[in-house]
Amino acid sequence: MPQIKVPFLLVYAFSLLFLFLSSLSLKKGLRFNLFLCCLVFFFSASLWKNYQILPRCHISKFTSYKNNCLYTINGMVDSQPLFKNNMISFIFKARGIQFNNVRYNTCGNILVYVRGRRDLSCTCARGRDLHYGEELILCGNLYRPFRLASPNRQSYRDYLYNQGIFSIMNVRMANSVLRLKENRGLILKRLAFWLKDRMEDIIFKRVSFVPASILDAMILGEKRNIPVLINNSMMKSGTVHILERLCTKTPSIAF
Repeated sequence: MPQIKVPFLLVYAFSLLFLFLSSLSLKKGLRFNLFLCCLVFFFSASLWKNYQILPRCHISKFTSYKNNCLYTINGMVDSQPLFKNNMISFIFKARGIQFNNVRYNTCGNILVYVRGRRDLSCTCARGRDLHYGEELILCGNLYRPFRLASPNRQSYRDYLYNQGIFSIMNVRMANSVLRLKENRGLILKRLAFWLKDRMEDIIFKRVSFVPASILDAMILGEKRNIPVLINNSMMKSGTVHILERLCTKTPSIAF
């Protein structure tokens, strides 16, 4: 489906126009209501367009589709690190970037993949050594996600863009991760992740693996532990929607 791009200044101009018309027709009943509805619509559209405008220091400004340059980025882990297929993934909130011996201040979220030792992020399939809110310095390749999708499905790049993620970083070795400090994130978010980890530990300790993975998906929204055979069987039986409606979609678990 083709997308129509509307300039921000045009939307903003229409907002000012209907604000002016609304003020002129303040006591004219139906006309005022009509102009007010148009004002609300264009004002909301201008807010949305303004939200989509990225600052000049955004991490995407330093990113190309193919780049073999090594980047050094410092920032904070902004999600729960996950381990799968000998790879760690998490959302990283960037604060500074360095390449070609020049350092810049930056902002924005990056989807990070770290290849290497299992013990960097996880002591078991669910336990994690890296935590939300921990400050890191990463060294690796930075690139934009490619648009790969079938005609009837949303591309992975658009999916990440909708999550506010415009760049992907590939850290090829675990020793390219330098750990600095912890507990820099929001207190309530850290508490929520801690409670979620404790509940996962209880589920997997008290219940066998397959039922525990299904409970983990239904109660906590984590679908990653469900065996492929079980997932395919639920898709064929038409019951997979029970999991899909409850599971949270986290970009960092897409491998």
